[in-house]
Amino acid sequence: MNDMLEYSNRDIVAARTLHDEIKKVLKAHERGERGDALLQDIKVLCSCIIQTIRDPYCQEKMCEVEIHADELFAIDKRSRWGRSSTQPSSMFLRRLILKALEAFEDRLRALETTRQSEHRASGLNKARSL
Repeated sequence: MNDMLEYSNRDIVAARTLHDEIKKVLKAHERGERGDALLQDIKVLCSCIIQTIRDPYCQEKMCEVEIHADELFAIDKRSRWGRSSTQPSSMFLRRLILKALEAFEDRLRALETTRQSEHRASGLNKARSL
């Protein structure tokens, strides 16, 4: 659990902001916006999160988001050309992405809570030593 201390509040806030941006891109896609730029945005945001929070579980969830986003945007290209396949539906892939984002958000909360608890405990120890 001491590994959680290496994340500053700034890191957690930055990761949360990037996470919110991914959700905005997904909402834009859901409203019908399409294009490689949206997929590229998701990939860049995921990469930034991975660089910001070096927690293996968080990184795994961002990799899942990236993989499922690739598949989701591939469906867009296939449907544009009239091809059908046995690939997962866009609704299913969107749910997988949202589930990974939710798990990431839960982990961020746990990191933040643990960090705050450790910070309070160290503050109490400093106060006692005075």
